[in-house]
Amino acid sequence: MHVPTPARILLIDDHRLFNDGLKLLIDEQPDLIVCGQVFRSTDALSVISTQQPNLILMDVNLQGVNGIDLGKKIIIDFPAIKVIILTMYNQAKLLEEARKAGLHGYLLKETTTPELLAGIRSVLLGDTVFDSNVTGQPAPAEDTFGDDFARRLNLTFREVEIIKLIKDGLTNEQIGEALSISVFTVKTHRKNIHFKLDISNVAELIQFAIKHGI
Repeated sequence: MHVPTPARILLIDDHRLFNDGLKLLIDEQPDLIVCGQVFRSTDALSVISTQQPNLILMDVNLQGVNGIDLGKKIIIDFPAIKVIILTMYNQAKLLEEARKAGLHGYLLKETTTPELLAGIRSVLLGDTVFDSNVTGQPAPAEDTFGDDFARRLNLTFREVEIIKLIKDGLTNEQIGEALSISVFTVKTHRKNIHFKLDISNVAELIQFAIKHGI
């Protein structure tokens, strides 16, 4: 398969620091160039039409939008474009959803730079790349990202992300830094989470996270 040089990469991730860091990393490669950065999912399709990337790196969590669903729409509307999910979610369920949706890869954000670049180049050449380090067990039918679960608890992807970081022991300040949001925004999300789940303390929240595999 002929790969244009440099191959045009579009980044779709609402974490600006991560998005910018990824751009710097890719632009150092002689055979790759970032042709655009998208921080809001609502801008994705228009930027794709304008920039015509060869490959898209995209998060799962895009301000409440499921990146896998967006990726599926992208490859339907733009079948020549390759799509790789790059996410913090180490969940076999999501990896399988990405594979079934016809996406070209699923990599964890904790992957090394050489592994990421090798994955990008492999997909550009026509292969797929699904991270072997995704070890999370497939979730039960009513899992965190299932439609029924979401309807009942009304949790957004951002709220699930914050629950995971709380379970991992991060403070509000650390969560804000990790997600590139203010401490005030973190506190607001935490109040909403407690209200939606009808819980009153961190211990109950951690129990919930463990129970649902977050």
